[in-house]
Amino acid sequence: MTTKSLNGHTLSDAIDAGGLNWRHWLFFGLLFFLFVTDGMDATIVSHIFPSLIAEWGVSIGGGISLVVTGGFIFMGIGALISGRLSDLLGRKVVLIAAGLLFAIGTGLGGTSPDFNMFMTWRFLACLGIGAVLPTGVALLSDLIPGKQRVAMVAASYAGLGIGTSLGAVLAGFVLPTLGWQTLMYLGGILPLVFIALIWLIIPESPIFLAHKGHHGRARHAILRINPRFNVESIDLASAEISSHSTRGLKQLLTVSFRRTTIALWVFAFFSLGTQMVIVQYLPLLLQQPSPGMDTAQSSTIFALYGFASVLSMLLLGSVLVKLPMYRTVAVAITLAAFTAVLVSVTSDAGFGTLLITLTAAGFFIPAAVGPTRNVLTVGAYPADLKGTGLGVMELYARLGSAGLGAAGGVVAGAGIGLGGFFLVLLVPLGILGGSLGVLKRSQQRKTKQAHAQEKPLVNSLT
Repeated sequence: MTTKSLNGHTLSDAIDAGGLNWRHWLFFGLLFFLFVTDGMDATIVSHIFPSLIAEWGVSIGGGISLVVTGGFIFMGIGALISGRLSDLLGRKVVLIAAGLLFAIGTGLGGTSPDFNMFMTWRFLACLGIGAVLPTGVALLSDLIPGKQRVAMVAASYAGLGIGTSLGAVLAGFVLPTLGWQTLMYLGGILPLVFIALIWLIIPESPIFLAHKGHHGRARHAILRINPRFNVESIDLASAEISSHSTRGLKQLLTVSFRRTTIALWVFAFFSLGTQMVIVQYLPLLLQQPSPGMDTAQSSTIFALYGFASVLSMLLLGSVLVKLPMYRTVAVAITLAAFTAVLVSVTSDAGFGTLLITLTAAGFFIPAAVGPTRNVLTVGAYPADLKGTGLGVMELYARLGSAGLGAAGGVVAGAGIGLGGFFLVLLVPLGILGGSLGVLKRSQQRKTKQAHAQEKPLVNSLT
């Protein structure tokens, strides 16, 4: 939401003043590394499953699958609750609470005397893991100037990918010598460093503070972003929203937002679902009789796939600074579809060819299905509804992980091989393209309505 004043600067002017400075980069860096630990804690549990099976006799189809499925559900619940609370209580305070929750839950998981207690701590951690991303994105988008906002939101998502890779590396060093408990302790301790720095360094969203009527705190937050800005020239009273008009979950489905919201939910479901189904089943598909890769070969391909995905997300952020958002996302989805076809055509080739084509897939597909849902959601809702919108969107993304993960198991087990699997991915990619089209048309309609409302106001002022 843009705060307008006829006599002074707008709140957006204050945030945009001077463009990016070193403080913005510091805020981005701290949130980025919190996302790294979030991604790490989300995945390190998969590396300790063999240890749990050996130590407690847990079955794969029973206890392990319950942890995986329940984890996705609790991540979605955490996203939903935190998104709403961030609009009511503030982005920063909810982010700190979410970070503490997943750090404590992960660390205490290492103290578990049995599987039931481990599962309890894991589900608690998943509440926090799911809450960090939407709340952190909401805070970041409120602090970054408008021209760079979408780009930095996209780039921050790469932290999750780095966290996934870091978790695998850390597990390789720690598990053989120190055991799974130590890995869980480290997963709990590392986030605390960045949580403390975020608490000390990053200000609360000045937009949130202004909406709640905390004018002094809002001006102080602006000064922590840009000390040279004349905060007394901002008319913050026009930004204030009474407690009776605070919008919530129901507002997402009113006439103003219904089309946008449903399209975002569909996009989120199939974006994260597509991303996770590839990660879950790619090693298995590579080691099937065709193409017949051994463990070392499939691990090499998988590692390069992940490395390429991180690079592509950072590149997407730089591209979004200069190019229109919807057009860029549309191109990313198109390139992802072409790459899926390329992998399908070369699925029976040797190790060298698949190394190239799947590295290309890692570069193009995750960029299309990873940060794009957050990029689109940040621009879809006004500030006082942004946290709620991000939270509910992430709930649907987590449900997509569970749903497409189950469907992926059926497809992978149907005997269609690596090539057929990647051809099937054209279905969710097509749905993403259709959802993007709906979002663009909805935004164009809102823009036309806004222009139509501005003309009478201009005429009355002149």
